[in-house]
Amino acid sequence: MFEHQDSLKSLRKFDLNLLTVFEAVYYYKSVSKAADILGMTSPAVSQSIQRLRQYFPDPLFIRYGKGISATVFADSMHENIKGSLSGIIDIFADKGDSIRNLVIWSDPHLAQVLIPDICSHLMSLPKLKCRIVHNLLPEDAVGVEHALLYHKTDIIFDIAPIFNSAIESELIFREKIVAVCGKDHPRLKDSLSANSLKDERCITIMKDRKKINEFKSKIDVLLGKRVISFASPSSLIALSVIEKTNDVGFFPESMYEKFKNIYNLKRLECDVDLGSYEVYMSYSKKALQDKALLELVERVRETFVMNNKSVHP
Repeated sequence: MFEHQDSLKSLRKFDLNLLTVFEAVYYYKSVSKAADILGMTSPAVSQSIQRLRQYFPDPLFIRYGKGISATVFADSMHENIKGSLSGIIDIFADKGDSIRNLVIWSDPHLAQVLIPDICSHLMSLPKLKCRIVHNLLPEDAVGVEHALLYHKTDIIFDIAPIFNSAIESELIFREKIVAVCGKDHPRLKDSLSANSLKDERCITIMKDRKKINEFKSKIDVLLGKRVISFASPSSLIALSVIEKTNDVGFFPESMYEKFKNIYNLKRLECDVDLGSYEVYMSYSKKALQDKALLELVERVRETFVMNNKSVHP
């Protein structure tokens, strides 16, 4: 750590503009041409090279006929810095040659619905070079909001909107909740009622999220107090447990459809409406200046939005 600090202090004393002059002179092999390209005078370019020589035990360039030639040391120096300078130039020129991390936060069950299509679309665009990074959504609502405001993430998919004037939250779709059990359940055939649920054990998703807790309370009101035999923060683990037991669970319809054959599941029709939940896409309004993020937002709108509605405080 201390070596890194010392390096930063040394670098702060160094005028990085000198490297730009060096690269121009190296590329054009001419002080006057480098001066024209950089919008400088020839004496100013020569003075910059003189200053640069103070840092290295080498003349860097020597007279050769009517022009100049780079020394072996200058060749090595060019090889070491050209990649870094090109990366910086690409960022400022917005050429799209540098790879940009596009960070998405969401719960796993939303990720499996949304992210495959996002990846497929963005990776098919030859001029848009980005690396998609998915992180799990933290349970702290304040932390989620701050992550967008302080650019720790680019976009968040969640079952709750964020109420902040600097953040846009768009409703992208609604999804039904369905009751699920194993195909070979000995008692439950095709339906589930409050009376039949009294004799069954249930699985629950263990997350301290306001919307999820509200749904759990709603199920208890509609179908009566449940006997919970297993709790997990993972919906996939919960489904795999249902496959091996006679337990009942409540899941998003898309998750049931995606995994019903893998885990040998069946859907139970309820005599009450279990309701649905809303999914929101949230992002910083300022961040839409980024073309990769804008492309992602537009793709989600085109593919998933059923009722394109902005949520404002």
